[in-house]
Amino acid sequence: MPHTIQDPATETDLRTLIEGVLTDWLPRLEQVRVRIPALHGLYRLVDQMHFHLRTEIFVQLSGKTSFKFPEEHFEVGPGEICIVPRGMPHFERTRSWKGPFRNLVFISNGRHLDVHLARPADETRARPSIIVGTDIAATPTLSALPEELPEHNPQARACLLGAYFTLVLAQMEGWTPPAEPEPYKVIHARQLVSEQLSNPALSVAELARQVQCSADYLSQIFRKATGLPLSAYINENRLQRARELLELSLLNIAEVSQAAGFADPAYFSRIFRRWQGITPREYREAHR
Repeated sequence: MPHTIQDPATETDLRTLIEGVLTDWLPRLEQVRVRIPALHGLYRLVDQMHFHLRTEIFVQLSGKTSFKFPEEHFEVGPGEICIVPRGMPHFERTRSWKGPFRNLVFISNGRHLDVHLARPADETRARPSIIVGTDIAATPTLSALPEELPEHNPQARACLLGAYFTLVLAQMEGWTPPAEPEPYKVIHARQLVSEQLSNPALSVAELARQVQCSADYLSQIFRKATGLPLSAYINENRLQRARELLELSLLNIAEVSQAAGFADPAYFSRIFRRWQGITPREYREAHR
């Protein structure tokens, strides 16, 4: 089911694309090849890989994505889907194949579903980069369904994917485009924060270098678009990641600190206690 597309220039264009793709794929989900890595090595810290705390769904429209996991690797081609379970370390590389690389990526962040269209970062780099993204209000069911997908057989998985995509379409109804769309550099910065949280060197200056602008300019447009200082956004995401790792993983406190990007476990414990009122160890004991 390769899908020929014209790159959307706006969030409205992206939503039109999402509606068209999902409507086209829904009747044929039982014939779609779905790739899922074996559930080994979850929440491990692996060099050059990252993991998310929510299941990620990749819908390959054209070109191919090469996925590398701690214990396996495979390619996903046009008309195929890859489901990356939460906590699964992975690395993605893109390549053209019977057309340019493009895929749609779906991942919940709790209250919202993030959906973006990706392309290669540039002509020389094979890493994916966002063209345009959108946030869709997520019901509890919409957020929970992807977490069930890796555990089921192919027939049940097709039914769950169908229910998931149907809910996505329903949540998109009645949407009004924002008066001022989020700048691309802000979207890109959010993507980089999500992928690089475990890097203690991640900072406003480092993000600005990667999105190719000054730190002052990036801070200014990020705060205008989100209402948050970029440095506070990074720290908030580090702490939220640490909290969820304490709930979901078997990593020890030092490993949780490292996975959330804190170089010093003692500093992490102090910051976490200031944020939650209890130590990381006490938090884990209360939520197990």
